[in-house]
Amino acid sequence: MSRAEAQPAARAVELAADLYREIFAHSNEAIAIVDPNGVYLQQNGAHFTLLGYEDIDLQGQTPVLDLGEDAFAEITRELAVAGEYSGEIICRTKTGERRILDLSAFTMRNGLGEPICHVCIKRDITSRTREINARRRSEQRLALQYAITRILSRSIDFVEGTHEILETVCESLGWHVGVLWAADHQGEVLRCIDVWHRRSLNVNGFEKVSRSRTFARGAGLPGRIWESGKPWWIPNLTEDRDFSRADVAESAGLRAAFGFPILLGDEVVGVIEFFSQEIRQPDQDLLDMIGSVGFQIGQFQERKRAEEKLAHLLVRERVARADAEKANRLKDEFLATLSHELRTPLNAVIGWSRMLKSGRLDTESALHAMEVIERNAWAQKQIIEDILDVSRVITGKLQLHLAPVDLVAVVKAALDAVRPALEAKDISVEETYQEGLRVIAGDADRLQQVVWNLLSNASKFTPVRGTVAIRVSQDKTYVELEVIDTGPGIEPEFLPHVFERFRQADGSTTRTHGGLGLGLAIVRHLVELHGGVISAENLSAGFGAVFTVKLPLPRAELSLEAPPAAAPCDDVPTDSDLTGVRILVVEDDLDALDLLTIDLTKHGAKVRGVGSAGEALKLLQSEPFDLLISDIGMADTDGYNLIKQVRTQYDGWSAHIPAIAVTAYARTQDRVRAIAAGYNTHVAKPVDIRELVTVVKCLTGRIA
Repeated sequence: MSRAEAQPAARAVELAADLYREIFAHSNEAIAIVDPNGVYLQQNGAHFTLLGYEDIDLQGQTPVLDLGEDAFAEITRELAVAGEYSGEIICRTKTGERRILDLSAFTMRNGLGEPICHVCIKRDITSRTREINARRRSEQRLALQYAITRILSRSIDFVEGTHEILETVCESLGWHVGVLWAADHQGEVLRCIDVWHRRSLNVNGFEKVSRSRTFARGAGLPGRIWESGKPWWIPNLTEDRDFSRADVAESAGLRAAFGFPILLGDEVVGVIEFFSQEIRQPDQDLLDMIGSVGFQIGQFQERKRAEEKLAHLLVRERVARADAEKANRLKDEFLATLSHELRTPLNAVIGWSRMLKSGRLDTESALHAMEVIERNAWAQKQIIEDILDVSRVITGKLQLHLAPVDLVAVVKAALDAVRPALEAKDISVEETYQEGLRVIAGDADRLQQVVWNLLSNASKFTPVRGTVAIRVSQDKTYVELEVIDTGPGIEPEFLPHVFERFRQADGSTTRTHGGLGLGLAIVRHLVELHGGVISAENLSAGFGAVFTVKLPLPRAELSLEAPPAAAPCDDVPTDSDLTGVRILVVEDDLDALDLLTIDLTKHGAKVRGVGSAGEALKLLQSEPFDLLISDIGMADTDGYNLIKQVRTQYDGWSAHIPAIAVTAYARTQDRVRAIAAGYNTHVAKPVDIRELVTVVKCLTGRIA
């Protein structure tokens, strides 16, 4: 080459060198030149800006300074083999900051193929990588939450889906063993509920110990999470002094663990812990993500509790509504039955009364009419007594007057009362009484009511020419009364309800037998008040029902009290018993006033009748009377206020005049209230004139 030709070529080389230097110096990419021995030769400004090392810092240094030995060795091997390297690396800046870089490196060689240097181009991808990792973790978290939601949605509670939850979390996060602990707040410990592990692992010993252990607050990994209410991480189990399962964990090849609480509001209801066969440093991102899973499970548990509570309330509401509907139905049936039972005797009373009034009846028919009227009036009275007894039962005001009782005598008295009804249907009665029966403690009148109801019930359902059996026996604890009939028996589906109020086996308009459905309910309550029990069943062979009453025997022997002496003959009311007795009768019902006035007058009394309390007070001021008889329920001023005014506003005899309250208010509390108001005694309607005359004689001194 001539001198003229060589000069342009030299200038081209020099220009190229200048160009490369300018590109190297002004490039935005971080570039470093490393000699074949791996020592830094040069860096550009962008490289200094990226890592912060000055040129003097890099003199004599290899990239181990910022890449670390392992990464530098890997890159060197790749360059030696392929002559280039490309990949993500992690390096440290001069200040110690961790950076993620995209590294491209290649080897420059001379014409002989010998390496001259290595060029390293570094791009900072820290922000982008973090965004990608954050997005990946978010997707992972959403996928995990979705998987757990799907598991929980088909589970009754979180314990049921535990195994699948543990498996899902372990598989998603790359852990090997999962353990669920549930809080026993009563025992103040955590108990192991379930353990899951990869099939390739043999962790039987670890699982056995975990299932047999309990942890108090602050003890072990589960206890620490329970106490703090926060996730906990153990990088190396062998170095943790408070991990009591370290030996069995090491035998199973488990090295690291972390766990998190299951939160129901602020309450820790459980703990889930996971184990890995690798030593793992704490990962805050993982702890944050898994903490949301614990909150999710807690929310599910809270929702399930709310659903169970709501379901329980709905069941209670349905039961209450069904009970209310049943009560309304029974009430309607009862009112219809009550109307029927009251109207039936009332129809006879009204019908025969009209026939008597017409004067078309002969003497025998007239007597029959009066018998029918009286019988049906007493039937109505019995209906009213049953209704009042039920009212006393409901309000808890039905009381007993206990005394020694001969049960056989009670049964015979009740049988005598029912005998006409039995004889009318030609029903035979079989009586069996065990010898040596002991005297019991009870209310004789109420026990007679029990037996009377059972016998009346048997009479009602036993067909013509049937049989009713009565048996009384005893053992060491109870005296037992059985009433057995030969009727059709009790429908099996109705048997459990036979002693309920207002219940009847047949409540239809075509029913064969009458009644309100109150008698057996009253019987059950009276028996239970005596400390006994009553049951009903059908005979095993053929038709018929058996009612069995068991009453407790007293611990000590009881003796019967001597019966009271018979009343003298002159105590029987006659037409002249009340001769000369001046009586003031106060009654706002004119028919009742006329009845009392006429009845008392026929017994010789001088009677003045008035229709209001005001008229009575005026008469008491102007005329002397020996006795005051007053109704209670009256318009304007009732009987209570009348007697109070008489006792407090009058002087002399009028203030102390004997007084009788005659009223349809027939409860025990009505009797007590009348006497407390100032009356000497209380007589319930309908009035038995013989009883009333006897009371008048007692109060006026005609008898002792």
